Amino acid sequence: MKNNLKQIRFVLQGFMMRLLYGRNGFDNLARLCYGLSMILLVVNIFASSVIIYFTWIGLFAYSMFRTFSKNITKRYAENKKYLEMTNGIRKRAGLVKLQWRDRKTSRYYICKSCHQQIRVPKGKGRIEIRCPKCSERFIKRT
Repeated sequence: MKNNLKQIRFVLQGFMMRLLYGRNGFDNLARLCYGLSMILLVVNIFASSVIIYFTWIGLFAYSMFRTFSKNITKRYAENKKYLEMTNGIRKRAGLVKLQWRDRKTSRYYICKSCHQQIRVPKGKGRIEIRCPKCSERFIKRT
């Protein structure tokens, strides 16, 4: 039984590879549209709204259009513009992710002059922190 499932997975994986050959594939903008459409699908199950339904269908269709599009240069330019627009949000989310991962051992601060993020050990009291990029000094509690 386990071997049959592996064979089925291998056949499906080969089918998907042949299907997506020469196509755009799942880029960041397609993933966003797909994720939002799945969230709207769940919301629509409970809310049962025509507006949410058509928004869900539109986002899902746009995500599939982007995935199977053969005009890769145009889709690449759209995805690049999306990434430029969301750069600040993604940087902040990355910093929050790092802070959560190292919450027991470290504190993160942002330099006021050059916006470099600085990690310092936690539990050292009030210390003077020197930015490695611009040598700005400031005092913070860790």
